[in-house]
Formats: sequence, C-alpha cells, structure tokens
Amino acid sequence: MIDYLKKLTIKNAGFAITDRGDCQLLSELIVEKTDELISYNTLRRLFGLATFVKPSKNTLDTLSRFNGYKDYIHYLKINPYEAYWSDKEKLYHLLHEDSESLLHFINGMDYKSEQALDFMISLCRELVYLDKQSILNEVFHSDFFNERHFSYSETLHFGNSVGMLFKTYLLSDDKLLMNPNFLKFVYCIYVDYSNLNGYYGDWCLYVSTTTSDIQIKCFSLAVLELKKYLNGLPVSYDFFSSISTVDFHPILIGRLFSIQLLSNEYSLKDITVFFNTIKKSPPEFVLDYLYEPINIALLSKNFSLMDMILKFISNQKVKVNYYYHEHHMNLIRLLDLFNTKFESSDLTLLENYNFVLEESYFKYSYKEIIMLLLNVYKFHTNENKEFQLHAYEMLSKKLNYPLFSKAYIVNYYN
Repeated sequence: MIDYLKKLTIKNAGFAITDRGDCQLLSELIVEKTDELISYNTLRRLFGLATFVKPSKNTLDTLSRFNGYKDYIHYLKINPYEAYWSDKEKLYHLLHEDSESLLHFINGMDYKSEQALDFMISLCRELVYLDKQSILNEVFHSDFFNERHFSYSETLHFGNSVGMLFKTYLLSDDKLLMNPNFLKFVYCIYVDYSNLNGYYGDWCLYVSTTTSDIQIKCFSLAVLELKKYLNGLPVSYDFFSSISTVDFHPILIGRLFSIQLLSNEYSLKDITVFFNTIKKSPPEFVLDYLYEPINIALLSKNFSLMDMILKFISNQKVKVNYYYHEHHMNLIRLLDLFNTKFESSDLTLLENYNFVLEESYFKYSYKEIIMLLLNVYKFHTNENKEFQLHAYEMLSKKLNYPLFSKAYIVNYYN
C-alpha cells in the first residue's frame, strides 16, 4: 500500500525521485500544497535513496493529503484494490529477482492479516511451483511469520492452501523440515493421511528425531502410530504416557487420546479424565478436543466411543465459533449416522443428514479416508452394494493401507 502511495506521489509531483535534489523539491511541493512539512531526509529514506525506515503515521497522513486524500486511512479505504493489485504485480516480479529484495518487500507489507495472508499464500505457492525451495525456506524465517499473530483459522487456511502442493512437488532437501515456521504453518496443518506410507510418513519420521519442540515431536510420533494402525501393526502409547499435555493444543490432546485408545493401553479412568478436561475448557474448544477421537471412532469401528461422544456433545454447550468448526460438525453428523445404523438400523435419520454424504461437505487432509468411510456407510444402507464396493476398492487401492480390506467394508457392522 505504501509503494502505491509513492507511485501516486511521483505521478502527482510530475517527476521521478532519483536524488537528494528531487527530494528537496518534493518537500517544497508538499509544503506548498498541504502546509505540512516532510523533510527531504525522510523522503530520501521513503524512496530508497537512504537506509529505509518505516514511515510514521504523520508522514503517511501528509503524503496522503498531498495526493488528495484526508489522511492515510482515507487513502486505504478509497484505493485498496489498485494498491493491492500493484503490490501483487510487484511480488510476482520480485520472484525472479534476488531473494533479498523479495524478503525486504514482504517484511515491509502493512496490510491487515487477511490480505497479508493472501499475499503470502500466493508467494509460497509460486515458490513451490518454481522449485525455489531455498528461497521458500528464507521466507518462512522472515519477520512476516515471526512478528505477526495469526488466528488458528487463518493458520488452517494458510496451511491447507500451501500444504497440498507437496503431494506433487516434493521437498528437495530437509531444511524446511527444520524450519519452525514451516512446521507450524504447513507440516502440522495439512496432515496428508493419504500419504503416510509416502512422503508425509517420511516427514514425520524425520521431524520426530530432529525437532526440539515437544508438541511437534508428540504430533509427529502420534501420526506415525496412526500409520502403524492403518498398516495393521501394533500401536504403542508408551512415549506419551509420561508427557504433560497441560499446555498442548486441544486438537493435539485429542490426537494423543486417540492413540491411547488404538493402543488399548487405557482404563475407564483415562476416558473420564479426557472428558473432564473438555468439560473444564471453554465451549468453543469442545469440537477441537473431539476432532481426532471422532475420526478414530469411525476408523476403528468403536461404537461405544461413538455413543459416548454423541451423548457428551448433547449435554454440552458446543460453540461453532470458527469456520473450520463447520467441518467438525459435519463429522459429528456422520458419526451420528454410523451410530444410528449400528444401534437400530433406523434409516429415517438418513433423510435428515443426506447432505452429509456429499464429498463437498468435508475438508482438510482426512478427506480421502472420509470418502472411503462414506462408501462403507452407503454399502450398508443402499441397494446397489456392488457399485459401492467397487468405489470402495478403488479408493482403498489408492490409499494402500492394509486396514481397508474387503473384510473391513463387509464386516464393518459385525
């Protein structure tokens, strides 16, 4: 936005700003038009003729008035799109310049979070497409990630927008897997469950042995334990049993509880402790805690857990505060369908939740496994079993996990 304001200034001044004399002349023009002073030294810094210093609000207000606006805020309201487009064009140009200029540009962006995030998604995707992973690594070390705060919803949007590219464009080295911001914003967000026997499983193994962050280490090892389950191998909870999870993210706490269930290393007390932890948390976190247990209940055909989750939710004040919670709510509806079919074979619920059976209602990296589970449900509730079995087997072959055998779909409710 500042860069575009500078372009407007040059246009309205009628000459290029290339040396000290130009800055002195511009300073005089600004005084003449606004009765306000911006020193020529400030202008030199602003136009890159001296060491750059981020301009003050007063400087931006005065420069905006010189260009016909009330102040800088007014300029931002009136001219957001042209400025945004201009900066986006500059970003794409800098992709082919030196990395120093690119980093200087993104560190100086003054957009609000949502626009800045769109900028960064575009940049990271382009760097992946162009196979400039060394520059991508520098970008993840930049002030953009170190000094800005993003909500979990924003982080999810970023991670899912960038992470899916690595299905096709594999890492050329392991530097990004040692970059804390890449781990936080991509690796831990887009969990590619369809490739645990491929690149993502390799990522988890590498990160689990190199990271010093206990949450990321636990996350990595938990995903590797799920990989074991999908491949028909014994699951262990031993590593996590002595870890304090007090400061862990609710989704990670739910993930570790799910691994404990898969390992069969739990008691009724462990289940009680988990649900009591949720009860004590703010209502907006209930769905986060339950996200992984819902998925695992469906995967492992654990109908007692399904029933327990559904009864717990019915007694809680569940708040859908964030956009990603809608995906979680659809999982609960799917859980309800599976559990109702198990308990009563009453298919009247199917009419109410029919939209849940559509692929478009599910997002994120569990999607292919959820699609496979939808085939399971349809196999047991529709007349065209041969068609559903064929669709299931095609997806099972693609996922390539021994758990998803023909016996899995045929005997799901037995």
